[in-house]
Amino acid sequence: MEVKKMFKQVSGRSYWVEDDGEGSPLLLLHGFTGTTRTFDELVADLEGSYRVVRVDLPGHGRTGAIGTVTMEAFCRDLKGLLEDLGLEKVSILGYSLGGRTALSFAQLYPEKVERLLLESASPGLATSKEQLARQAKDEALSRRIVEEGVQSFVDFWESIPLFDSQKCLSNEKRENIREERLGQDPEGLRQSLRGMGTGVQPSWWGQLNTLDVPVQLVTGEHDEKFKQINQRMQEQFLQAEWLEVKKAGHAIHLEKPSFFAKIVDGFMIQ
Repeated sequence: MEVKKMFKQVSGRSYWVEDDGEGSPLLLLHGFTGTTRTFDELVADLEGSYRVVRVDLPGHGRTGAIGTVTMEAFCRDLKGLLEDLGLEKVSILGYSLGGRTALSFAQLYPEKVERLLLESASPGLATSKEQLARQAKDEALSRRIVEEGVQSFVDFWESIPLFDSQKCLSNEKRENIREERLGQDPEGLRQSLRGMGTGVQPSWWGQLNTLDVPVQLVTGEHDEKFKQINQRMQEQFLQAEWLEVKKAGHAIHLEKPSFFAKIVDGFMIQ
């Protein structure tokens, strides 16, 4: 079956959407500086039959700079996109920014979500003090992206400790990831940080115990920060399991795609 690749209009904004396959609907949401391409290897390794839908998030990929879209506004647009595709309910896999987005969507529209698989994700920040500090940090980062350009930013981004484990990837895979990052629009990345950054999104810490859908939390062994966050999340969700993947860091779907595909397949048939 041929992959449907298209722009979809919602709320006066244009989103890049890819719709492939048949079976249980599975929505994939990428991380910051990513695109729909980030999941190519994972999708190829999936053994189950799924209708896989991918969306370039605001500010990213072919969706690009469409204005500063808040997390709540994008979730509302996403609901419209899914309904336009004839999908009343979906399972969602979200990575990092995409994980925060998946969780936000589930909190705002729980009736639309079958199950959640959150990879290296968080519910936002618990206190206003933390939020304000993160907003200042992200604003400085967004200025850097625009003033110094994408290549300078990507050089910096690839050097942060969060991605240390990616240095063990093959040169080809590292170049593919870098190419994806370098292809971003600097204004789009700035808009993403301002609209959907960790510091500006709603905090869901106090509401995790209201979400009654199966949740699979996944973090990498070398990602200490998100291991701790996800252990706390597991304690608060009604139906959640947390899994640590050995010899992996933040981006498990890139570092251990075949193993991660088995996690996805197993969770989808529960």
